[in-house]
Amino acid sequence: MEKKDNKLVNILRNQSQLIILILLVIVFSVTTPSFRTTGNFLNLLKQVTVIGVISCGMTLVVISGCLDLSVGSVFSLLNLVSISLQINNNFLGVIMPLVIAVFIGFFNGFIVTKFKVNSIIVTLGSLSLFSGLAQLVTNGAIISGVTGTWYGFIGREKLLGIPVHVYVFFIVAIISQVLLSNTAFGRKIKYVGTNDSAAEIAGIKSGRVRTIAFIISSLFVAIAALIYSSRMTTASPVAGAGYEFDAITAVVIGGTSLAGGKGSIFKTIIGVLLLALIVNILTLYNVMYSFQNIVKGILIIIAIIIDIRVRRRIEA
Repeated sequence: MEKKDNKLVNILRNQSQLIILILLVIVFSVTTPSFRTTGNFLNLLKQVTVIGVISCGMTLVVISGCLDLSVGSVFSLLNLVSISLQINNNFLGVIMPLVIAVFIGFFNGFIVTKFKVNSIIVTLGSLSLFSGLAQLVTNGAIISGVTGTWYGFIGREKLLGIPVHVYVFFIVAIISQVLLSNTAFGRKIKYVGTNDSAAEIAGIKSGRVRTIAFIISSLFVAIAALIYSSRMTTASPVAGAGYEFDAITAVVIGGTSLAGGKGSIFKTIIGVLLLALIVNILTLYNVMYSFQNIVKGILIIIAIIIDIRVRRRIEA
């Protein structure tokens, strides 16, 4: 009987985010008729694709023991680059953001690892740098791309009634989970995040691992920017403002430790869905946008407090 109780406690502890998500879906489905419609569920899925893809990359960076605050401004810059090039050449509009993302990820990772600078400081500087570049590209103006081309396939087309970009999101999530759980690189990320000095002694090049994590994160930001650009066919220098905090909130709600070494892509996705679910229900009840930000802030503070308490308990 005691073993069964322990198993139940472990399930509740390890899958608490999923249980909360299921309970919220049940409660809102019963209390809010407009929530349980097929159209609303599809809308919910469409809303999470961009931040979900970004959060997968953020999870890898956080597990490696770092933080990337530049993802929002990088998103805005790549969104502008994509639409600007798409006007004359769809192919360049897709390829160039991915190429630039690799250089941006390498830049962040190189500065953090080569000069041993705190990742928060480096990426805070990158946030300002790329935000300024995004403003400079268009002088702060919104630009529109060309509609009616294959460029809009990912963002506008559907497959079996589900938007193509939702499939892209799940593919990115699956690849990220496999990378984290079933490859040597995934194990190295966890080792480095747990104790980079011990990882170095074990022969793991922690600087290289973290740099690759930053590159992957930037590539995922580029994919998210392409989804957004393809769907909206417009670009704004502030399109990604605040995405860094949404991604961090989803990652932390999903149980990934900000201290590094521990995390799960699957649970991050649950965190993304939880965050989107709360925003969705607040929107259905016509709650002001500013209050939604307050709720997000409260959620991340609670998640961080829980993370700190769990780590202290483990260390004790």
